[in-house]
Amino acid sequence: MLRTPGLFALFTAKLLSTFGSWLTLLALPWFVLVTTGSPVQMSLVLAAEFMGVVIVGLFSGRLVAVLGARRTMLIADAARVPLMASIPLLYLAGGLTLPILLMASFGLGVFTTPYVSSQRLILPELLGPVRSADERLVGRANGLVDAATRIAALAGPAVGGILIALLGPAQVLWIDAGTYFVSFLVLLVFVRPPANGLARGPGKHPAKGGLRQVLSDPPLRLFAAALTLVTLTITAIFLCLPVLVLNDLGGGPRTLGLLTAANGAGLALGSLIAVTALARMGTTALTAAAVLLCVPLWLLLVQLPLAVAVGLFLSGLATPVLATTLITRFTVRTPPDQRPHVLAAVTNTENLAGFVGAVATGPALQFAGVRPVLATIAVLAGAGAAIFVRGLRVPPVVSFASR
Repeated sequence: MLRTPGLFALFTAKLLSTFGSWLTLLALPWFVLVTTGSPVQMSLVLAAEFMGVVIVGLFSGRLVAVLGARRTMLIADAARVPLMASIPLLYLAGGLTLPILLMASFGLGVFTTPYVSSQRLILPELLGPVRSADERLVGRANGLVDAATRIAALAGPAVGGILIALLGPAQVLWIDAGTYFVSFLVLLVFVRPPANGLARGPGKHPAKGGLRQVLSDPPLRLFAAALTLVTLTITAIFLCLPVLVLNDLGGGPRTLGLLTAANGAGLALGSLIAVTALARMGTTALTAAAVLLCVPLWLLLVQLPLAVAVGLFLSGLATPVLATTLITRFTVRTPPDQRPHVLAAVTNTENLAGFVGAVATGPALQFAGVRPVLATIAVLAGAGAAIFVRGLRVPPVVSFASR
């Protein structure tokens, strides 16, 4: 699999970029929380990024189809370098205000949806038209690239917690800006899909629009609903963790980093399972993974760092298996010329769910407290897991894997 030209470079670029993003995921909310003492303002900063994601996501399918996956990724990485660097730069200059921070977060979000859609779309391009019709090969490729996210989720928080304590949260954001730049260089030099990778233009299947394409297929419709609920809960969890650590567990950024790294350890191990064993997993094994995703979240209500770490680890263990299954089925069961629109719609659905989670979690934490919010998260994750299991048992209207 790694011998596929450009695939290892894509893995490397994803690893570097996501490592930096995990640093920011810790540093930025912590920075806002400790400087303002307001979970609502912390929530607003992430909500601004998700707003940019959602707004541009409405048009990202057409954008990726016109520009191509590789070019879109290059533009997104190049644009996010100065945007991310502007936050610590303005902080050092004494000019960082909440409105400016919201605008910078919004700008970062603008380039997120087309980048993520392109990252998923470029895999079939790298594999070629024949191999991209094989669900097992696409699943392994998705699992491999997704492993970069999960490995970074292990290393990023562990290193980030230490760096935040040593350098301060604002200084850590410089590192994220650097990872975007290195990712840009790797993509520019090493990731070059063959010219016949992705069908362009209207193709032989009339364009329905990404969302309509998903809604027309019963299992994909269920998978989209499951993805929405699970993404909402994941966003909410990472907004809850700084408040939980600061107010209930009596810890600091190192505790926050270690807890997030526990989730990252589960994600990394789960990615290894997804790459090596997903092709052999049937409905029973995937159902077990769905249960493992949601049930351990109840441990987050136990006010002990070890219990919270175990819950995050076990839930993280199941996440890559479900995520790779979902993205693979959205890819393989969609006509090639419709994939930019479908994957953009899927990404936009994820980000809209993340936006809702970011907007709702801060006020909920402010007025209800962390334990009721965590209980709600566990219930919503359970509903998402149940819908996913139902989607596994519903036959598709048509499959494009054999075409």
